[in-house]
Amino acid sequence: MKAAHIIDELKTFYKEGVEYRSLERHLTEEDVERWRNACGCSRSQLFDEIAKGLALGYNASELLFDFCDMVVNDLASPVTNTSGPKPQIFWEVYSAFDAGEYYHGDNRDEDPVEVYTRPMIARVVELLATGPVNQPAALDQ
Repeated sequence: MKAAHIIDELKTFYKEGVEYRSLERHLTEEDVERWRNACGCSRSQLFDEIAKGLALGYNASELLFDFCDMVVNDLASPVTNTSGPKPQIFWEVYSAFDAGEYYHGDNRDEDPVEVYTRPMIARVVELLATGPVNQPAALDQ
């Protein structure tokens, strides 16, 4: 199972224009385990691969901020409840979307998504392209 397939499935949960509280479905621990079993990877690898897909899709303007933000917020609980190595890429992506959720220093003249999230995600994507995390992904099998 590829990260793109998981993101496509997530698009059926987190629909454009539907507020978080009004969603009919959110991702569950059962979803996480199903995806992990399908890809044959660790939970940490799964979370990093989903985060990579979100970062790449958002950076290419293929995914909206609200969609990505809802996904990382709902993944935070399963990630936190995972033992073993922590998914570093996931937390970088989570932090980027979290930074776009609020005004910084009460500066209402700037859009936090454009000032914080977009450049943070661009940096993650740059590191993915050039850094040691740019390895064959378990989900691309």
